[in-house]
Amino acid sequence: MQQNCGSIRRRKEMRTQSTKSVVNSTSSFGRNTSQSWHSSTTCSDEPMGEEHLPSRHTSVKVASRDGGPAKSLSLYHSTIPEELAGHLRAMMPGQTGVELSGEELADNFLEAWDLPPVTKQSLSELDIQSIITNIKLRHDVNFDRDLSFRPNVDGVKGQEKERVADKYWGALIAELVLYNRLFHGTPPLSAIQVEAFIPYAQRRIPILFQNVRDVLKSLVPDRDHSRVDEHLDVPMLMQAIERGVCDLGRLADWMAQLLKEHCAPMRDVLVDEMVTCTRQGEADRNLEQIVEGLRKLFGILEAMKLDVANHQIRNLKTLLIEDTVNFEKHYHLDRLVHGRARVNINTTQNWFTDAVDEFGLQCSPRPRAGPCFELEVFTRAVVAITFGRDGRSDFPETFFLDHDRLVALKSEVDDLVMFEVCVEMHVMLARQLGYQGPMTMAIGQQLRTALSAIMGEAAGHGPQQWMMNSEALSLEILRQASHLAGQTPGCSFDRMAEANQHLRSMFVRKSAWHASRLEASLLPQILATVDRHSSSSPIELFNSLVSISPSMPPLPTTLSRPSTNDAFTFAHLHPETAKLTDLANRITHIILLHWRVWGPIAYVQEHEVQRSSTDGSVLSPASVPQTQTQQSRQVASSSEQEASVPTSMRTGEPLESGQDAHAAHQSLPQ
Repeated sequence: MQQNCGSIRRRKEMRTQSTKSVVNSTSSFGRNTSQSWHSSTTCSDEPMGEEHLPSRHTSVKVASRDGGPAKSLSLYHSTIPEELAGHLRAMMPGQTGVELSGEELADNFLEAWDLPPVTKQSLSELDIQSIITNIKLRHDVNFDRDLSFRPNVDGVKGQEKERVADKYWGALIAELVLYNRLFHGTPPLSAIQVEAFIPYAQRRIPILFQNVRDVLKSLVPDRDHSRVDEHLDVPMLMQAIERGVCDLGRLADWMAQLLKEHCAPMRDVLVDEMVTCTRQGEADRNLEQIVEGLRKLFGILEAMKLDVANHQIRNLKTLLIEDTVNFEKHYHLDRLVHGRARVNINTTQNWFTDAVDEFGLQCSPRPRAGPCFELEVFTRAVVAITFGRDGRSDFPETFFLDHDRLVALKSEVDDLVMFEVCVEMHVMLARQLGYQGPMTMAIGQQLRTALSAIMGEAAGHGPQQWMMNSEALSLEILRQASHLAGQTPGCSFDRMAEANQHLRSMFVRKSAWHASRLEASLLPQILATVDRHSSSSPIELFNSLVSISPSMPPLPTTLSRPSTNDAFTFAHLHPETAKLTDLANRITHIILLHWRVWGPIAYVQEHEVQRSSTDGSVLSPASVPQTQTQQSRQVASSSEQEASVPTSMRTGEPLESGQDAHAAHQSLPQ
């Protein structure tokens, strides 16, 4: 190859032609002439430094055209990718079956990743070994009845993932355009030109076929692996593409038959769409449609892997929940011992010491069957932070696995407090306008429904959203108060502006007071629930405290509330009793699991733990659990016996010892 490159260089010197990059030239490559290809091919006999090599190009090895050993891209000149991008710009428009502009194709060709968006490695986090060693999933499974994996397409990360995928599939179209010119264009290119350009022009397609083969083999039983290897022989497929005899439609039909043998019936529609798209693209010589068929194929492979992982979670859920405390204790102790912990134990102990000083005197004498003194202090401290008492906002570092849940709880509490402020203003306006009747639950519920509709998706995002919507909220409160007092709904602009200003003022002045009242009403219920479930196992906590659905919380208990003779009482809270009970249950669940894991590690000294044990507490001195490897093997072994997971569903390579699974696929409810 170096001789060929040197020959080209010498011929150029003899012709006294200066070397030009096609990117900056006005070549006639788009008109299928060979001069631009020949003049833009530059080589050098001097060794290239690493800084001159194209990023993400040099480490990729591609199959040779004759099926021989793979060739490293570093053998070729570093300017060739830019030259190929220049050819793409020159060729477009004018290519049938391609709507993307030449600039878009060139940018995608240069910037996109070499690997497809879905690979065996990216799906490895869905393997059984990764599932049972994923600390976040092991913790989250305790709080969600519908926990499952799904593609991560939400938020900023999801948008970035989609953008990267679009670039990749655009780059694949660009490679197919280059293939058409390299192997089937007129006039044909010389062997030297083809040899120089091929490794860069086929950066992605061989890797794509390799990944289809590897992912398929991870999804189907061993008996089908030979079929997969036979039909997805990458060197043979590349030769067929170069010779123009690759029957993608036939390959799609075979793939569809294999996928339907092993995927869930609900995926059959996607499989049929993939085949139709591929065959139609082949018939119309539409490169974008062919690539869309390949994109659908990878979507199906990802969906199948997700189906397998979610099936395994359902089968292992009970076992994973029961093992939560032991697993998490060892996980955190191991990291503390090896200096890899995410928490500062001294800071946490200081926080708990301060909590004992503040809340210790508030704790009533506990019966032997009730929670221990330390647990009640801990409960009161967590509730105080949840309700933002005295400006508290930060939980101890040990709550890092519950961060999202606690943020959601605080947001719900903020919304409840803001609702109470709005209800108080509604009562006040109605009285000012002359209404002297009772404030029934129906009146309160009607107001809540209207205010919820106004807030919409803004609810759950903090008090500032209520401030931003204060004008619409105050107008609705004024309208309903006027209707209640029998007055006409029309109001002057000054009256509406005054109502808006008054509501904003109440949000500032009254929020802390209503938060305190709400905390006072819920704290006794939370303490009683902690007491009632102090000896419950993790699976019993799950069954008792986790809602079946958002609209069907666990059976409510009587809501403890302060007595008052005020006309503005907690009567308007009754429609929200189920919501408040669910809130109390969720806080209790987090507190109990957290205390059982972290109590003996970070909060209670050993002599205090022993004293609590003699008093009937649920805690006992921390014992050294099994090693993580032994524990993972035990869970995996139990899963084979109890969950009866089919062999074909236990796919993928196990993680190395101590390796954590990365959560690109979020373990969120569908």
